[in-house]
Amino acid sequence: MSSPASLADPIFILGILPRSGTNFLKGLLCLHPDCDASAPIPEDHLVHCADLLVKYVNSVSWHWRPSWGAEGQKDVLCQYLGNGLVSFLTSQIGGDETQVKRRIVTKTPSVRNLGYFFRLFPRAHLLILVRDGRAVVESSVKSFGSNYETMMRHWADAAHTVLRFDQATQSSDFKYLIVRYEDLWNNLEGELRKIFAFLGLNAETYDFDAAANLPVRGSSEFRGLGEEAVHWKPVEKTPDFNPLLRWSHWGRALHERFHWIAGQYLVEFGYEEKQCSANRLLWLVWNTVLDIRWRVRDTVQRRIFEKLPVRIKVRIKRLFKKRIV
Repeated sequence: MSSPASLADPIFILGILPRSGTNFLKGLLCLHPDCDASAPIPEDHLVHCADLLVKYVNSVSWHWRPSWGAEGQKDVLCQYLGNGLVSFLTSQIGGDETQVKRRIVTKTPSVRNLGYFFRLFPRAHLLILVRDGRAVVESSVKSFGSNYETMMRHWADAAHTVLRFDQATQSSDFKYLIVRYEDLWNNLEGELRKIFAFLGLNAETYDFDAAANLPVRGSSEFRGLGEEAVHWKPVEKTPDFNPLLRWSHWGRALHERFHWIAGQYLVEFGYEEKQCSANRLLWLVWNTVLDIRWRVRDTVQRRIFEKLPVRIKVRIKRLFKKRIV
């Protein structure tokens, strides 16, 4: 059996974490006349749960006998499942694969199961959006009351996932591009032209002036008049709006902790660390104590959680998700 034929060619955006700017990038792409994001589901989470589909394929194929000559069909089955998901996305904008001419733009602010992406969508174009971890952490704390320590660890884990994926995939023919939020902000037209070239979109039909004046959505600070909570309604951008300064007020303690947890990943993405050389031994001890406290608390919480009834676990998971998403 051959691989499935290519259907529509959606553009997938996977953000390193919530608060990484996926709304911004999606909004920019959807200003292109050949792109469409009118689907009612703003975040698809298809890849976030891809491990369930891969587990299904592995479970099914376990029953296939070697004498049937089904070698290699596991990957084919994954691709057909991926095509089914693409058909679902296409149906969300009111058409089928043969009718849709514009490229569907879909996003998820998560890189969970990133390693499975091309097993399901081997022909797709993937944009991986990363952002300075300090800005992501601060924005999460301000927006949702998240915990600094927790978000630093989440960002470090997600950064490791992206870097490991890049290392394993960069020599392949799969089509993916890692985009830094800060590069988009500082060099909008240049970065967009690079993205359009990667996606095979004509940059000459794009309105770069409209892109420069794209309204702000979901900012942790810039919410518009009378708005106290984070929302996703468009807010007209003013000259003083600068999302790159989220963590500018951090003191040494936050910088030291972030460097300890995620500093190496920050550097690998090309960001500059803020370090101080004084009292290094003191900060080494301080970070070690915090690590021990984290492990103890995490172990205790896990053991308590395991003993709870299922319905209570579900409620806790939903509450936790609201605090980090």
